[in-house]
Order: sequence, then C-alpha cells, then structure tokens
Amino acid sequence: MILLVISDLHIDTGGKLGTFGWKTKRFMATLDSVIEHYGVEKVVLNGDVFDLYKYSFKKIAAANVKIIDYFNCRGFIQIRGNHDISAPHTHNHFHITNSSGKTIHIEHGHKADFLNGTRFGRFLSTTMYAFLKLLIRIRWVERTFYRAVDYFDDVNRVPRKYNTIKYLMYALQLLKKYDMVILGHTHKLESHKIYYLNSKKIYLNCGTCSLGRLQAVVVDTETFKYETIKIPKKSELEVSQLPILKRKK
Repeated sequence: MILLVISDLHIDTGGKLGTFGWKTKRFMATLDSVIEHYGVEKVVLNGDVFDLYKYSFKKIAAANVKIIDYFNCRGFIQIRGNHDISAPHTHNHFHITNSSGKTIHIEHGHKADFLNGTRFGRFLSTTMYAFLKLLIRIRWVERTFYRAVDYFDDVNRVPRKYNTIKYLMYALQLLKKYDMVILGHTHKLESHKIYYLNSKKIYLNCGTCSLGRLQAVVVDTETFKYETIKIPKKSELEVSQLPILKRKK
C-alpha cells in the first residue's frame, strides 16, 4: 500500500488569527496531484488538521465545507492532535501491518510535550487565544502577531520552538514496539534510521501544511521505502520535481 501522511494544517475560518494559508481549490488540486503522482491508496491526516484553540469546529466547518467534504469523500484517516483533540471522527493513532508482520505506528506526537499533551496545557492555550482575539483588534498588536507567526513558523527556526531531541527520544521508545513511527506536531520534516536488537527501525516526521506550504511523507508499507515531500509556501507544484518513490526492495 502507498501511504501519504500530512499533518499540522491548522485549518481555520479565514480570520485574522488563522495560519492555514491555502486557497481551497489550490490546496485540493495540489494534494490531488501528489496522490495521483505516487498512486496513493490511503491518506492519513496526522493531527492539528483544525485549529480549535482559536475557533470552534462549527465555525471552521462552515468556512471550509468543500475541504471537509473532500476529506470525508476520499476516506482520509484523521488523527487527533493537541489543537483538534475534540474534533469529530478522529483517532488517537493509526496502525498498518504489512504482509511481513512489520507495523507502522502513526500519531501526532504531542504526548511527548507536557503542556500540549495535558488538559491543563490545552486550557492555557485556549484561554490565551481567546484573550488574543480581543487584543488583535488593536492595529499594532495585529502587526506584531503576524510578524511573530511568520518568524516562529519558519521551518528553519523550528528547533528553537521545539526541542526535537525530546520527540526523537519519544519516537525511539515507540520503536521498541513498532518498526516505523510517523509523528507530526513539531512542524519539522525529518527522517531517521536506527537499529534496535538487529532490526532496522525508521522514525519520520511529516512536517506541516500550514502557511500555504505542503510537507509530507509517502511510504510504501510493504517495502518500507519512503520519500519526504517539501513544497514551499506560495510555490506552484511541479510534479516532475517530486522525489521518486522506489517500489522494490
């Protein structure tokens, strides 16, 4: 099976606090092109698909009817992230076991983070954004917020935002039980190969699809061959430039 995993879309209402950054048609067309190019058979939305810290699911759904219908009609699997833990039709994790008995474990990864992985942390974040909605009406606060979002969500600065070693160690604990682990949450696209008890293990992070960019991992679940996809924000997709996924062992 060819599997595509994306995460951290942070779909919003189009309001001032939103960071999704995609036009509906362009987002769906880009994803369709990637799916067709690789012959993807299953898509997993690995958490923080919706930004429920800032907006209610009802308001997000009303503003994104076409995208949500697209997800549902395509049968995409949706995993809970810290930002959308209360979204309907979601799962804590997703497993795929291939014909050789090797298992891929997919989860958002926020459980490694004390604040994002606890109710208290999510309460603080929700409260903070509710307060920010009031302050954002002030022009200089709005400008400062946008500059901060652009700065901290820059993929080159993610290591300052998240201690990536912490998430790597969390993945290593999961790899004692599973053969491949795919996380999101850190907004950092990465891959690591290790050996545990003479077995090769793989940790992948599928990056982020926020701010108008698309990062993802595509995996052949039978061979465990994989590729990472990175389409910068506001860039047109050139299918011919996508990395080639080798199908054979």
